[in-house]
Amino acid sequence: MTFEQYWAILIKQWKLIVICFVFVGLGAFFGSHLILPTYQSTALVQVAIRSSNSQSDYNSLLASDQLVQTEAQLAVSDPVLREVASRYPGLTVEQLSKVVTSTVKPNTQLFEIATLDANPVRAAALANDIATTLIRQQLQVVQQDNTQSQQQIQQELISTRQQIDNITTQIAALQAKGANQTQIAVLQAELAGLQQHYGQWQTVLAQLELTQAQSGDFLRVAQAAQPAPLPVRPNLLLNTGAGFLLGLLLGILLAIMFERLDTRIRTPEALSQLLGWSVLATIRQADPKEDTINPTGRNTNVEAYRILRTSIGFAAIDKPLQTMVVTSALPRDGKSVISANLAIFMAKAGKNTLLIDADLRRPSLHEKFGIPADKMGLSNAILAFSTLAASKAASHYQYSASTHGPSSSTLNAPKLSLDPFIHAVDIPNLCVMPSGPLPPNPSELLDSKAMQRLLTALTSCGAEIVIFDTPPLLGLSDASILASKVDGTLFVADITRAKRANLEQVKALLEKAGTRILGCVVNRQRRSRSDSLYSYYYYRADEQGGERSSRNMKNANSAAASSTSLDTFKRSEAQAKEDLVDSAVGMVPVSPMEVDTQPQLDLSNRNTIKTLSVYPVQQETQSRPGERDGRKGG
Repeated sequence: MTFEQYWAILIKQWKLIVICFVFVGLGAFFGSHLILPTYQSTALVQVAIRSSNSQSDYNSLLASDQLVQTEAQLAVSDPVLREVASRYPGLTVEQLSKVVTSTVKPNTQLFEIATLDANPVRAAALANDIATTLIRQQLQVVQQDNTQSQQQIQQELISTRQQIDNITTQIAALQAKGANQTQIAVLQAELAGLQQHYGQWQTVLAQLELTQAQSGDFLRVAQAAQPAPLPVRPNLLLNTGAGFLLGLLLGILLAIMFERLDTRIRTPEALSQLLGWSVLATIRQADPKEDTINPTGRNTNVEAYRILRTSIGFAAIDKPLQTMVVTSALPRDGKSVISANLAIFMAKAGKNTLLIDADLRRPSLHEKFGIPADKMGLSNAILAFSTLAASKAASHYQYSASTHGPSSSTLNAPKLSLDPFIHAVDIPNLCVMPSGPLPPNPSELLDSKAMQRLLTALTSCGAEIVIFDTPPLLGLSDASILASKVDGTLFVADITRAKRANLEQVKALLEKAGTRILGCVVNRQRRSRSDSLYSYYYYRADEQGGERSSRNMKNANSAAASSTSLDTFKRSEAQAKEDLVDSAVGMVPVSPMEVDTQPQLDLSNRNTIKTLSVYPVQQETQSRPGERDGRKGG
C-alpha cells in the first residue's frame, strides 16, 4: 500500500484513532494516581585491589573489572538477601528479590545496590544492610580461602621437609659405606629438586600472607543510601505521555487492521481500485419524498444521470455502442431503477431508446412504467423468432424436395415485426419491451439462436440505443450469457452493501464472458453536506440565470420579429428551471459518432459557450401525459 492509501485509511478511521488516543491517555493519567508511591534508595559499593609493582597493578586492574561484575551479581544472590530478610519481620526472600537491583557503573570499579519500598527510610536501610552483609560475607569467604590455602602450603612444606631429611640421611649412609658414586649423584640431584621446591612453597606462603593483609578490605561502601525525598513511581508525566503515545499507535494499528480485515467497499475510490473500472456516475440515496424513476426538478440525481449518460457517450467514441446490459452482483442493488432512468435520460437527449426487461425471473420494469403484466414482451419475441426459424426451415425443405422451383410460400415468407412486443410509454423517444410470460428455462432461452436473431433484428429496428435490464450476476448465468452478446456492459454496485469477495467474483465472471466493460455506477451513496451545498448553489444560479435568459430571449425574439409566439416561453417556474439546465448541458444533432463543438446558451446571458457533443442528440424535453413517439402502443 502507498502512503496515500494509508493516509486515506487514517482519515477514514479518524474517530477510532481519537477515541483510542484519548481513552488510553486519560486511563494512564488516572491510573497513575491510583498507584501506591514507591521510593528508591541507592548504596554505592567500591571494589579495589592493591599491588606493589606496575605489572601487578595491570593484572589487578583487569581482575578488579571482572570482580566488579561478580560482586554485583553476588549482591542480589540468595545468601545475602536471605540474611537481610531475616532481620526484617514479615519480609521474605522472594519479596526482597523483587525490589532489589544491582547495576554496574561502566568504566568504573563501582556498582549500585538499589532498593524500592513504600517507606523511604526503610528503602535506605535495606540498601545499606545489603551492602554491609555483602562485604561481611565476602570478607569471611576470602579469609576462609586464605586460611585453607595456608594450611595446604604448610602441609606441602612439612612433606617436602621430611623428604629432604630422608634423602640427606640416605646420602650420608651411602657415603659412609663407600657406595657407588652414581647412586649418590642421583640422590643428590633429587635432593636439590626438593630443596628448590621447598623454597618455592615458602615464597608462595609469604605472598599469600602479604595478599591477605593487603586485600582484607577490597570491598567498601563508597556512598551510603539516603532516604529519597520524592517517589520514583509512578512518574505521572511519563506515564501520561506514554499513554497518549500508546493510544495513538493503538488507534492507527486498529484502523489499519479493521480496514484490511473489512470486506466491505464503501467508497467509489475503493470500488474503482478493486475492479480496475472507472466510476461513470454516483447515484445518491433518494429521499422518501423524491421520485426514484424519472427524477426531475431539484433532485440531486438529475445531474448524476446526465453525467452517466455523457460518460456512456464518451465510451462510444472509439467503438459503436448500440446494445448494452445493465447488471449488478446481487438482487436489490438498484440496477432496474438505474437502467430505467438511464433509458429515460437517453430518450430526453433525443435518442430513440429501447429498454428491454431481460430479467425473466423477477421482472420489474413493467410495474415502473405502468405496462400491464399480460402484455407481450421479450419471451414472446424469442419464441416468435424461434417459430419463424422453424417455419423457414420447413419451407426450405419443401423447396429442396420440389423439382418445379420454389413454392410461393417460400418466396413470400413474411418478416417478423417487433411492434407487438414493444410498447410506448409517456416519455418521448422511449419504448419498453417487458419480460413477457416467465419461461421455465430463462438461461437456455437467452442462449438460444432465436435470441441471437432477436438481437440482430434489434440493431435494425430504428432504436439508437438498446438497454437490457438483466438479473444479477452471482448465482445466475443469464446476465453473463447476455453480456457476451451485446456491445457493452454497465455494472451497478450498491455501495451500502458491496463486498470485496462478491465484486472480485463479478469481475472474474465478466472477464470470462469477454464482454466490453463500460464502467460501473455507484448506487445509494449516502448524502453529504457538500451535496446539499452544491444543490443549493446550482439551482440558485439556475434560477437567476433563467430569469436573465428569459428576458434576453424575449427581447431578441421581438426585435427579430420572429414568428415564434411568446406563449412558447411561458411555463411554470419548475419547468423553466429544468428545461434551462437541459438546454445548457444538452447536445445538438451532428453526424453519427462525430465530435464537434456547437454554441449553446449561457445561464447568465446569451453569450455563446462550447459544449461537447458525443452522439447525435436533441434538446431534452419534459415528458407530458399523452405524448407518444409514433411507435405502436402495447
